Amino acid sequence: MTPAQWMLALWMLITGSINTISTKYADLECVPNYRLTDPPDTCAVPAGNGTAPVNAQACVQGCATFDHPFVQAAGMFLGELMCMTAYRISRLIKTPTEEEESDPFPPWIFAIPAFCDMAGTSIMYLGLTMTYASVFQMLRGSVVVFTGVLSVLFLGKRLLPFHWLGMLLVTLGACLVGISALEVNDDGPKPSNPILGNILIVSAQVVVAIQMVVEEKFLGRYKINALQAVGWEGFFGLIYLSCALVGMYFIPIGLDVCNGRPCVENAIHAFREIAGSPTLAVAVAGNVISIAFFNFFGISVTKAMSATHRMVLDSVRTMVIWAFSLLVAWQEFNYFQVLGFTVLLAGTFVYNEIIQIRCLGGSSEDKLEANLLEEGDTDFDAED
Repeated sequence: MTPAQWMLALWMLITGSINTISTKYADLECVPNYRLTDPPDTCAVPAGNGTAPVNAQACVQGCATFDHPFVQAAGMFLGELMCMTAYRISRLIKTPTEEEESDPFPPWIFAIPAFCDMAGTSIMYLGLTMTYASVFQMLRGSVVVFTGVLSVLFLGKRLLPFHWLGMLLVTLGACLVGISALEVNDDGPKPSNPILGNILIVSAQVVVAIQMVVEEKFLGRYKINALQAVGWEGFFGLIYLSCALVGMYFIPIGLDVCNGRPCVENAIHAFREIAGSPTLAVAVAGNVISIAFFNFFGISVTKAMSATHRMVLDSVRTMVIWAFSLLVAWQEFNYFQVLGFTVLLAGTFVYNEIIQIRCLGGSSEDKLEANLLEEGDTDFDAED
């Protein structure tokens, strides 16, 4: 690898890690509880605790943690929208090559994938408020299983035996990681509801897998610059979630409080809390800016090296987040989680052919045969 490639890889790792860490830090930040009639003006972390609290019970009286996952998700889409700016700037700086140039396409084709992205991200961020950041990152790897199954059902793809083995290992690893979140010492840090949080995160991977299948089905016929594609999904996702946040304010159910009555999420309180806490504002800004740069550096890594390098770096990002969580005492060391992540990582590597098992169809001849069978099987494959 050249020095430039090393820098791209390093910045992708840094920005990707910052994204999850800053989002979780914002979730744990103590802010005035505006659900109360007379909340305090400021909230400080209790004496002797140098890091953010692990749950709302760690905040001082009259305060609560920043529990606004849908506002956080909107911030992510704002970050994705910034990729459109990066795309425009790159076109001004240099003339795009034939590979970088996009075919003419109707922007509305991103409407359905963006809706899936909005739903999946919102559910994941909701789950993140209830469990550990490292578990959140590890369980996201289960998307391999759902993407593989849906690609068979709806895209007519044929998976070879090593694909199924990889999916089996990922499933087993995800189960072990999920169980590890339940094994907490009485004196150790405790998330609010790890069982429900883990279920939400894994369920969100079904939506993410649907998004991937929809993108391959409907966007595969066009050649679109990756930064431009991320920007359009951010545009539609931000519109969807902005409208949803308005609706959430008026829907009379949920744990939040809007104008004295229950509601799903009070975005007004969220922005008031952000404005009143410089630390929280930095964390939220870190989420927005890091997701933009993470997409930019990720796409650059794929172009300069390969998609395999990008996937390996994403796995390293999980280890960085886990190490950071241990360092700041967001969680305790758990051997079960190490075992689960190892099995999950092995499954991901097998599925993506980083670890090749020739007796299970990992040879180039078997893959060529599978591709030839796919070409004549269904109408879907003309667009692959």
